[in-house]
Amino acid sequence: LAFDLGKSDIKTVAVKDGEVLYSKETEWDVTNPDPDYHYKAIMDALKIAKEKLGSEVEAIGGSATGTVGANNEATWCDIFPNVPPDVYKAKVVDIFQRMAKDLAGDVPLKVINDGEVTALAAVQKLGGKGNVMGISMGSSEGGGYANAEGNLMGWI
Repeated sequence: LAFDLGKSDIKTVAVKDGEVLYSKETEWDVTNPDPDYHYKAIMDALKIAKEKLGSEVEAIGGSATGTVGANNEATWCDIFPNVPPDVYKAKVVDIFQRMAKDLAGDVPLKVINDGEVTALAAVQKLGGKGNVMGISMGSSEGGGYANAEGNLMGWI
């Protein structure tokens, strides 16, 4: 399963053996200050994708605007702009880990910045060649860099 969280919608995809089985964009209100609203909106969209998969989830990948930590922490993501800082720390920083666990148990999870997704897509398009800077320009901007070997460096 995969998701992309933007300021206008939640994109979800179910892929099995390289074939896209399901893809949908679901609108949401990023201005809502309640982190439980965000959790439910994302989970509802992912549960539909999971149903379309028709089998166990093997891994979950995602992208989000802002800073995503090495262990999939929503360190600072501007898709939750009105969640108060103390509540953000308590309920948003670990939102991706909680979602994955609740949806599929202990499957591999990787969430990266949308700019890094752009750099990764460029590396794939170039047949594995790197030294690529990716810039995403949607509701916000993001940046990512892949070195000569095509590895993401985690720079924003």
